[in-house]
Amino acid sequence: MGSTTMSPPSFPVVLLLLLLATIAAAAGSNMDEEVVDDLQYLIDNSDDIPTNDPDGWPEGDYDDDDLLFQDQDQDLTGHQPEIDETHVVVLAAANFSSFLASSHHVMVEFYAPWCGHCQELAPDYAAAAAHLAAHHHQAHLALAKVDATEETDLAQKYDVQGFPTILFFIDGVPRGYNGARTKEAIVDWINKKLGPAVQNVTSVDEAQSILTGDDKAVLAFLDTLSGAHSDELAAASRLEDSINFYQTSTPDVAKLFHIDAAAKRPSVVLLKKEEEKLTFYDGEFKASAIAGFVSANKLPLVTTLTQETSPSIFGNPIKKQILLFAVASESTKFLPIFKEAAKPFKGKLLFVFVERDSEEVGEPVADYFGITGQETTVLAYTGNEDARKFFLDGEVSLEAIKDFAEGFLEDKLTPFYKSEPVPESNDGDVKIVVGKNLDLIVFDETKDVLLEIYAPWCGHCQSLEPTYNNLAKHLRSVDSLVVAKMDGTTNEHPRAKSDGYPTILFYPAGKKSFEPITFEGERTVVDLYKFIKKHASIPFKLKRQESRTESTRAEGVKSSGTNSKDEL
Repeated sequence: MGSTTMSPPSFPVVLLLLLLATIAAAAGSNMDEEVVDDLQYLIDNSDDIPTNDPDGWPEGDYDDDDLLFQDQDQDLTGHQPEIDETHVVVLAAANFSSFLASSHHVMVEFYAPWCGHCQELAPDYAAAAAHLAAHHHQAHLALAKVDATEETDLAQKYDVQGFPTILFFIDGVPRGYNGARTKEAIVDWINKKLGPAVQNVTSVDEAQSILTGDDKAVLAFLDTLSGAHSDELAAASRLEDSINFYQTSTPDVAKLFHIDAAAKRPSVVLLKKEEEKLTFYDGEFKASAIAGFVSANKLPLVTTLTQETSPSIFGNPIKKQILLFAVASESTKFLPIFKEAAKPFKGKLLFVFVERDSEEVGEPVADYFGITGQETTVLAYTGNEDARKFFLDGEVSLEAIKDFAEGFLEDKLTPFYKSEPVPESNDGDVKIVVGKNLDLIVFDETKDVLLEIYAPWCGHCQSLEPTYNNLAKHLRSVDSLVVAKMDGTTNEHPRAKSDGYPTILFYPAGKKSFEPITFEGERTVVDLYKFIKKHASIPFKLKRQESRTESTRAEGVKSSGTNSKDEL
């Protein structure tokens, strides 16, 4: 029987087999020590990373392990391209009021230096400022910016709750800019504000056309179509985009608008093609007061929420809303009561009717507020920026709604947050946050807080859990720092919103009145640590862990039974 000779495997195959065997043999120990290896880079360099300094990572040569982080560090050490902000005025508390007083039109961006959206806006904002300065040098117009993280009093005065917040001041009166954040959009929007704001009506035919064509209109009956009163009316029009403003000095035109020709001038009337067709203004003839009157009265006592009316509801300067949810068959019973209850609060609260069984609007809005079933429900809502909600308990009656609205207006109601029970014990490395204890844990001004909002069914959240737990384990000795998580499917809070799962938010100590900072990096221990170190208000240093060599030596001494003190 002949012998059979097997050819030896080629060199690359042998090398591959040896490599696989080495990996398999080391897998167990590497898994146990993975976290220590991951964090060792941070421990070795933590003394060189200044708190709140995104550009403070160590520079110079890297060893082989450091190359793992080289790409990530380039984002932190990279420099923004130069932006010519010659025409953007820097404002602070010291010059804010005086500058606004000297300029009729000022756009102000409230920004945070660390805000990515602000950084993206910067070149377009500067370009818009340069363009407008070249074309409107006689218009008393300026674009300015305020560092809201430094000028906290100004930010609070103008209710800045996110970045960037852009306000347009007309003679010192602010209104929000919600347009696109591009040079072209900003320039176009401001140009419209600077254009003719009021149309002259000099004939009965023109007046008839307005009454036929406009759903809403404001008319002022003046002595003359130019001068101080006309200028105030024009300024008011620029503060109120959604309604056309007209002016006349012709008595026959005034009559068509139901103004007595013998009435004292200036007179102003708001006309609508719905209930309360006429509303007369009797306040001071100033732009801000006239605009406030129009804003408060342009909507009916109760507005039915539809796709068409939603911009006028949610874009209204009056943010606080009372909403009635009722199915169509019950609306005839409850709507008259709701309208009657709305009368004392005109100009103070918006009363909104939501048809509960409307698939287009009613169902998704009810789902948003967590309303189930078909039962008639009344709730109060503070608006999207704050997003607190309050439910009316008990019978839906005229007096109950009025009392509820009064309590809401005076801030005497208790907000409703969907919440699990507060945990009896919360001593883990990762603190458990629920709706009811979020204020206590997250808004503690003495702590920097990292909060993960997750969903139990979310695969990405499940993948993140061991990393997040390991991060918390290594940071548990930092007393000024809290690592926490909240189940977003069973808990809610207006200041902890998720754009998807998981959402990771950071709340710096001493800055809890501002919006949290969203983590958008790689979900690794290293990147999460860098993010915390970059934004933490309270400096901290990691405690160096015992090295593996020292740990092994200590284990050897212990196992030998030798008392180290006896060896000294």
